[in-house]
Amino acid sequence: MHEMGHTLGLNHNMKASQMLSPAEINNTAITHKIGTMASVMDYPAVNIALDKSKQGDYYTTKAGPYDLWAIEYGYTEFAPGQEEEGLKKILSRSTDPQLIFGNDGDDMRSPGKAIDPRVNIMDHTSDAIAYAEDRFKIVNNTIPKLIGKYSKPGQSYAELRARYNNLTTQRMNMISAVSRYIGGVYVDRSFPEQKSATKPFTPVPLATQKKAMEVLNKYAFAPNAFDADAQVYPYLQMQRRGFNQPQAGEDFRATANVLQMQASGALSHILHPNTLQRITNSRLYGNEYSVADVMNDLQKGIFNADIATNVNVYRQYLQSIFVRGLAGMVEDKSFDDVSKAAALNTLRKIKSQLATAVSTNEETKAHRAAMLFTINKALDTSK
Repeated sequence: MHEMGHTLGLNHNMKASQMLSPAEINNTAITHKIGTMASVMDYPAVNIALDKSKQGDYYTTKAGPYDLWAIEYGYTEFAPGQEEEGLKKILSRSTDPQLIFGNDGDDMRSPGKAIDPRVNIMDHTSDAIAYAEDRFKIVNNTIPKLIGKYSKPGQSYAELRARYNNLTTQRMNMISAVSRYIGGVYVDRSFPEQKSATKPFTPVPLATQKKAMEVLNKYAFAPNAFDADAQVYPYLQMQRRGFNQPQAGEDFRATANVLQMQASGALSHILHPNTLQRITNSRLYGNEYSVADVMNDLQKGIFNADIATNVNVYRQYLQSIFVRGLAGMVEDKSFDDVSKAAALNTLRKIKSQLATAVSTNEETKAHRAAMLFTINKALDTSK
């Protein structure tokens, strides 16, 4: 499909996979007619339905409405003197929802880059957050089945390990896509004469941002978010070939794998100076989710569930990186004053939480003492 798009000279369109709603994406009466997305030039998540009985097309099989529109613009022949008016007429349809467009410059694939969360790779449908939630459920349902499916006579566990890595990549993609809605701003590039129903910049509604945070807290940050993986870890063995073992040992790096999803996928974007500054700027034209509220919700998601008990290994790394991130903001000139104030406020709240926390094992005591050390150093610096 991408080869076809490049042949036609079409631009990448990372907004194309937002064309259909979750209710429409598996309706083949629609997708066999116009495809699953507006253009073949997006990089969508493979469409897999949570309910197998409702499965539609896994991939788009059609040039999408945007593609056909671009071809019409590029190749329509006009009578002498009619071209300018004819092209204007074609362009005037840009506000049609099936002709949505956002290219590489607009996409949010990297932390802190761009502003419109609908322009992204590896997402799908006009409700990418709900779609991601289904994807998390599919992954968590599938992981426990890997051992039975890929423990085969006469072969190593390399295939099982590869399939597990496929599934964790799906999680990473979903975490990244969902996190971009926090502090996001929808962009409309139509001209005034097209009389669009939306303004050029519209902050993502509060309910949508809160839903994104809720999904992250449940599927990326919660103590039980990676429970499905535990039974698979002892099987994630590479195939033995001569002397090719990693020098540090061949065991699977489970903690680094999870922390990458949590930190690189979510926190590095939400706590990026560009995102935090935009959250505050967009408060002046409609955003209702302040930096202080965002950090407060992160704190709840990262600390509340296990404050009265021991902290599992996943959460020790997550809590530590969150605290270090907040502490680092205090003296970092990349961050604005509103963000620094919110970071200090959050550190003080965490310190109060830790003062009444219950630690019954030595590991949790050590973990919490280390966080207090980091917090106190940051608070002392800020005086």
